Amino acid sequence: MPDNIVTVIAKYYGDIKWIEDRYNDTTVTELFSRYAIIRTPYEYVEELSDLDEIIYVEPSEEFYFNLEAGRAAACVDQFQGETGLTGNGVLVAIIDSGIDYTHADFRNEDGNTRIRFLWDQSADIGSFLYGRVPAGYGRGIEYASEDIDAILNDSEISSQNVIYSVSDARIKHGTAVAGVAAGNGRASVSRRYRGVATESELIVVKLAGQADFAFSTDIMEALDYCIRKAIELNMPIAVNLSLGNNNGAHDGSSLFEQYISDVARIWKTSVVIAVGNEGESRHHARVDLSEEQTQCVEIAIGERESTLTLRTWKSFQDDFSMYIDAPDGNRIFFGEDGDAAKEFILSGSRINVLWGQPVPYTAAQEIFIRWQSDTAIKSGIWCVGFVSENIRYGIVNMWLPTVAVAGLSTGFLKPYAYTTLTIPSTANGVIAVGAYNSANGTVASFSGRGNTSDGRTRPSVLAPGVDIMCPAPGNRYLSNTGTSIAAPFVTGSAALLMEWGIVKGNDAELYGQRLKAFVEKSTLPVQGIDSYPDRRAGWGIFCLAEILQ
Repeated sequence: MPDNIVTVIAKYYGDIKWIEDRYNDTTVTELFSRYAIIRTPYEYVEELSDLDEIIYVEPSEEFYFNLEAGRAAACVDQFQGETGLTGNGVLVAIIDSGIDYTHADFRNEDGNTRIRFLWDQSADIGSFLYGRVPAGYGRGIEYASEDIDAILNDSEISSQNVIYSVSDARIKHGTAVAGVAAGNGRASVSRRYRGVATESELIVVKLAGQADFAFSTDIMEALDYCIRKAIELNMPIAVNLSLGNNNGAHDGSSLFEQYISDVARIWKTSVVIAVGNEGESRHHARVDLSEEQTQCVEIAIGERESTLTLRTWKSFQDDFSMYIDAPDGNRIFFGEDGDAAKEFILSGSRINVLWGQPVPYTAAQEIFIRWQSDTAIKSGIWCVGFVSENIRYGIVNMWLPTVAVAGLSTGFLKPYAYTTLTIPSTANGVIAVGAYNSANGTVASFSGRGNTSDGRTRPSVLAPGVDIMCPAPGNRYLSNTGTSIAAPFVTGSAALLMEWGIVKGNDAELYGQRLKAFVEKSTLPVQGIDSYPDRRAGWGIFCLAEILQ
């Protein structure tokens, strides 16, 4: 396809496949609930947005993988000792950076794979011996279990890495996440490092994208793919998402978040999402403009930052103008003036400002600011200021990119530690998981904190996320820390619960919101926290053994 292709999320009604015939180099992938992914030359985007069938479009965003003793701490050992549940008959979906499909933890005793399907979104069908382009998606390669087994059981083929190279550093994250949720521990002595749902089959989507991020549209297609497979196989499914960003209002209103909320209600599905590692990153600030007419929010910009974005979300009912002061004392002013982007030059950097408008899916108003420099943005203390004009609500939220992008040397001097959970853990209907240190029973300092900006409880629960031994490429195990590792403890546990309820016939409706309610009720208290739900701990420490008491 041409280089000018862009990807957007569309909410639509009626038939839109005809768009492919009318617009050159355009593809339409229809998803559940009247969402679609449209890939089209940039010149067509505005025209497509105006079509009668298109309700609204949203650009694709980058989402970063959140990785920075657990089974017993999550009460998994006790639960499995009492019930004998292993996740048999339930699918565990890992939508992530890939997996070491050769690792013993993802293979049965006979050496055959436990991966029912693997979709590598970025692979080129022309260069591989096995697999097929998955029906309905038009890209990448899908491998069924028999394809993977053929490769694993032929030493000459396996040595050619015909799926993808298991030495690729990118797959480390997904391998660790999959191992916690469903690894069987076969590569460890006495299976010491086994995960939770040790007999669940896996559906793995290796997301397209770069080393540390994937796009929202890729994630949406992956969710669609996994749930359709579960329906096709007539099996319940627990889905894990251990990635996130700060590019939104944190209120569940984006099309991406709404899509996740919608598909979480389809089939016998439970969606588990990590809340991110932004708890102490200093990347969120909150301003109350009803207190003072003029306020300055100071941002320390570290050395060697060449690009930085700031997303400010305000009430449409409030009116104010803004200014930016550079460390050398230079200043620019700007305010709401149409919807055209503006560019300023300030202290050697180009500063782009887009003062947005409310859209059909959120009444909040975004002000997008981006610093760019051919070398580096001037390091030091910058001031983003507000001059109030007509304030009726007054609360303004500001987010810098996550630590995966901006790092810890850049941040607000007076940060607001709450509402630091990342999108899409802000979506409705999902289980949002934070991390705690099982060695001392305290909330991990990095764990994203709630609530959502519209006041919904987040996180749902905490799970072990500090110094957890996980599978690593090459039949190894490595210690990992982060909410990426906490979330799959709950994902694997969801698979055990669905085995007990759905597969074994004890509770045919134990999925979705019903399962979420049981997870949030089955918790233990956190050291130093007396009242729940808490913005750091949600409903407390998840304990699987408490659910069937």
